[in-house]
This record gives sequence, C-alpha cells and structure tokens, in this order.
Amino acid sequence: MQYVPTLPNYTEQDHQVWAALYARQWPLMDEQASSIFLKNFPKLELDPQRLPDPLEVSERLDRLTGWTLADAQNEYLNPEEWFEHITARRFPVTNYIRGPHELDFTPMPDLFHEYFGHLGFFADRRFADIAQAFGPLFLHGDERQRLEISRLWWFTLEFGLIREGGKLKAFGAGLLSSPGELQKAFAPETPRLEFDVRTAATTASAVYEMHNVYFILEDLEHVLKIMQDYAEMEGLPQPKLK
Repeated sequence: MQYVPTLPNYTEQDHQVWAALYARQWPLMDEQASSIFLKNFPKLELDPQRLPDPLEVSERLDRLTGWTLADAQNEYLNPEEWFEHITARRFPVTNYIRGPHELDFTPMPDLFHEYFGHLGFFADRRFADIAQAFGPLFLHGDERQRLEISRLWWFTLEFGLIREGGKLKAFGAGLLSSPGELQKAFAPETPRLEFDVRTAATTASAVYEMHNVYFILEDLEHVLKIMQDYAEMEGLPQPKLK
C-alpha cells in the first residue's frame, strides 16, 4: 500500500505563507530550540522559500532513520490510526498549509507544524526509535490507558520543554512551529511543571487553543523513562526499541 501523500498543486500564496513562517521562526531556533532539533533539522534539506515535496522528504528520512511519511488526510487522525502509523515508523503529514491570517497559531494540523516542527527530530536515530515505542504501548492499552498515553505523547513530543545546560529549550513540535505558542511557553507568567507521569497523563490536551501549562523533560532519555514508568504503573508490556 502506498502511504506517502502526493505533491499537491500549491498556490503561490501557499509558498509565501511557508516562506513567511520559516523566516519568522528560524531566527528564534538558535536560542530557543532543543539541540536535537538544531543538529538534525538541516538533514531534511528543506527549501526556506518553497513548500517541501513529501516524496523527497520521505525518501530522505528513510535513509536516515527508517521512517517514511504517510497521508494524514488533512485532518486530525483518530488515535488508533495515528499510533498504528507510529508503530510502523510512518509519520502522518498533511498537504494543508495555514492561511496568512493564521501565522501565529492554527487550530488545524498543517504541514509547517509537521515538516518544520516534527521531522527534524525524526532525522535523529535515537529520537526516532524512542518515538516509535509509543505505538505498541498505545495499542496494548485499554480505552483509558490509550487516552493517557496519547497525552504523554502530547506533553512530550508535541508541547514539551527540555532542560539543556541549565536552560529551558523548546522540545515539542507544536512550540517550534507556532510563533504564538512558543512565545507563550517562555513567558514569565506561564506555569511550567517538572514532568510527573500521572499529572501529565490526566491533564487534558488543548487541541484547538494554546496551552495553559507545559511540562519539563530532563533529556531525551526522559521520554523513554516516562513510557517505562507508565507501563510499569499500568501493567503494560515494557517499551522495546527497534
């Protein structure tokens, strides 16, 4: 089965939105992004001015870490579909780019979030292996556990902060790809909590608006430990890395 989305006929406005977002976010990355992102994002070889070709990026990721892209159908996939893709080392992407009026934040998944926010991390072998372990963990869970595991993904890989060299850096793709939410996450008045598995697992994610609280990771291996701790607490099989 062919999972990779085909290249759509983007408009010139679509390319302009991509270029505007890229130009706005990239200068912030050196100071605010995780070192994992900074080291691996250039491996994607994305064009700052033109929208990426999903087939080219998929082939590049496959060579780097064994991941490929899948079609997210321009919507939020249900959790079962999402984690089935993750289990198979496929990352779902859309063909949709937000409008010019949504540069700060978009409530719908778009390809800037996916290509700029997520895929640089998936060019890192260790990150890619840890991320894949979420899939089998989720699929082994019951309905409550699946909801909680999806929240653990959300507050780590989507909206997590990470401590590096005594400073907080953006680790989650939702922060790296959203000018507005990145600013909010680092605002002095915004609550930031040390990562507690049970607290994060029972905190509702904010899908269509910015978050009111963010969780702090100690390092990349902390993500794996979160899954291991949750599996032990819930009597689920321990995550195994490929």
